[in-house]
Amino acid sequence: MATYMTDTHSLLWAFTKPRKLGDRARQAFEEIANGQSRLLIPVIVLAELIFTIENKPVEADVDEILVRIKGSPNIEFVDFDLQSALALRALTAIPEMHDRMIVASAIQHHAALITFDEVITISGLVEAIW
Repeated sequence: MATYMTDTHSLLWAFTKPRKLGDRARQAFEEIANGQSRLLIPVIVLAELIFTIENKPVEADVDEILVRIKGSPNIEFVDFDLQSALALRALTAIPEMHDRMIVASAIQHHAALITFDEVITISGLVEAIW
C-alpha cells in the first residue's frame, strides 16, 4: 500500500476543486478514497488549512473537511516531532519554514508528497506527486 503525504493546497483542492489537481495527484487521492493507499496529513497542514479558509476567499468548511477525513480509516494526522525538527537543518534547499516542515515529515514517514510546489519538486528531497 502506497503512503502519501499532502501539503495544504493539495488537500484543500482535493476537497473543494479536484479539477485543479494534476493527474498523478488526482490519481493518488482516488487511491486514498478507495482504500488502496494511505494519506498522512501533517498537523502543520491542518493549521495552514484553517488559516487559509479563515483569511482568504475560499469556499470551504473546515468542519466538513474534518468529518470526511476522520471518516476515512486510511487517513491520519501526524505530529511534527524532534526528529523532524532536527532534520530541518539539512533541507536548506527549501527556504519556506512550513514547506520545510512538511518535507521533513514526508521524509521521516517515507511518504511521497502530493504537492504543486515547484521549489519542493525541484529540490528533489522527496518524491513529489502532481
